Amino acid sequence: MKKFPIIEPIIIVMIGIVAIVMSYRIETVVQSIAIGPDFMPRLIGAIFVILGLTLVPEAWKKQKAAAAQAASASSSDRAKLSAKQLVQKNMHFIIWGLALVYALLMKSVGFLFDSIIFLFVSMVLLTMKDEKRNWLVIILVSIIVPTVVYIVFRQRFYLMLPMGICKYIPLNILR
Repeated sequence: MKKFPIIEPIIIVMIGIVAIVMSYRIETVVQSIAIGPDFMPRLIGAIFVILGLTLVPEAWKKQKAAAAQAASASSSDRAKLSAKQLVQKNMHFIIWGLALVYALLMKSVGFLFDSIIFLFVSMVLLTMKDEKRNWLVIILVSIIVPTVVYIVFRQRFYLMLPMGICKYIPLNILR
């Protein structure tokens, strides 16, 4: 059980607030359209704030229960964790860190390869409890989903996703 479960809803609320505030910095070229480029970041930010706030009461209850359980647990039980159990216990921090690295590398690595790596590592980490992982599904999903999203957004929606190292690959479908 997490020691401070209240932290994650607060982080979610803060991310939503940052998204809303940063959306005001997006320039709108055409003023006559009803929905501009700042609409989606504001909507997503508002959803993050609302969802984060709905998670706060439950996280508060869990934190009180964790504090009571931590007081009764002995320190010798905590020292016997294996590396796999330690990773599983702190999985939420690992995934948050992985998402941060994903966001920081997006511009230099590019959406396609960054997403493939992020999905692969996330699925491997999140299936640690499984005795037998389905490696074929993990690899196929990691490659196919970001590739389809990239091609659809670039070719059909005409949205320019970060290319990163894709600009050096001589495939016209990636441009």
